[in-house]
Amino acid sequence: MPSRSLVLFDIDGTLLRTEGVGIAAMLRAFTTLHGDRGFSFEGVEIAGALDGLLFRRLMEAHGLLPHDEAHEKFRETYRAELDRTLTPAKIRRMPGAAELAAALDTQGAAVGLLTGNYEETAQIKIRAAGYNHTLFPFGAFGADGPSRRHLTPVAMARAAAHHGRAFEPARVTIIGDTPLDVDCAKAHGCRAIGVATGPYSSSQLRDAGADLAVENLADTEELLRWILAL
Repeated sequence: MPSRSLVLFDIDGTLLRTEGVGIAAMLRAFTTLHGDRGFSFEGVEIAGALDGLLFRRLMEAHGLLPHDEAHEKFRETYRAELDRTLTPAKIRRMPGAAELAAALDTQGAAVGLLTGNYEETAQIKIRAAGYNHTLFPFGAFGADGPSRRHLTPVAMARAAAHHGRAFEPARVTIIGDTPLDVDCAKAHGCRAIGVATGPYSSSQLRDAGADLAVENLADTEELLRWILAL
């Protein structure tokens, strides 16, 4: 019998780390399209941000109009740059993440993504890290809303469409490495697991409201018990 649980994974800092390759690909895309303007994310909060929002912030910071056509050109150029430069040798999978996702799937839980990445760049990263992409058949992505809070209902609706059944918010767990991942769960009555494999410590994630904060996702059995307990 399928589990009534839905688990949504963040990507960067939670499932994997591109060790700067992703940001470098973004900056090259800006330079390719707009010339060398000294594009930089200095002073811009990247962790937990949506790619669409990062595009807007960087365009405005350099006096450029972030209109739809410019966004589509950036998105395609960034995708091509990331696909060209992100190889398995330049990516690191986070401890226990693949094993937890696979174990949840085996137990009948619905498993998907909730990430600030564009859908196409999310798939590039998942593939380069060696994940079985079939583990994540749906998700909400960085162009699906103006903020991370908007992504939670999108992911839940897509999970319901994929599995043919709705999921109660109390049975939805969002796993991420930033306070914004925690916030987008708690804002909709979902549970949050904070994992300290990104820029924030487990105590910071706990203080942000995570229901469970762990150093990494290596303890598959304990995490399974906690997630599937309801």
